[in-house]
Amino acid sequence: MSFDEQRQEIVKLRLENARQALADAAVLLARSSLRAAVNRCYYAMFYATAALALQGNKTFRKHSGLIAYFHAEFVKPGRLSRDLGRILQKGFDNRSEADYQDVVRFTPADIENALQEAQRFVREIELYLAAGDGEMGNKP
Repeated sequence: MSFDEQRQEIVKLRLENARQALADAAVLLARSSLRAAVNRCYYAMFYATAALALQGNKTFRKHSGLIAYFHAEFVKPGRLSRDLGRILQKGFDNRSEADYQDVVRFTPADIENALQEAQRFVREIELYLAAGDGEMGNKP
């Protein structure tokens, strides 16, 4: 298997991980496990963003680096909407709060909204990659 074929397989796996994280978030929300649902919403977006980065031959060791890359390469030049950048950053902030703060006050409605935003984010990344625009050399 060539390097490009291996890369494409990993991109597909990352997108599948994103879809699985969304499904997990929905189950956790239904069980009122709000902190865990927040975590899964963010990780769905993280996996989709990591797939997008890998399509462009980029990998990152830190979440902050991946998020900065997404903003610099996709949001700022208008390849993807500013709203997606806001959703990703909000998801990261919520996940950090849920994972590291002792007292957090997420409501089921907050998490339902976060799940809808994460679903939209993953869907738009999948559509972008499917359209063939994920290659870094295809900048508009």
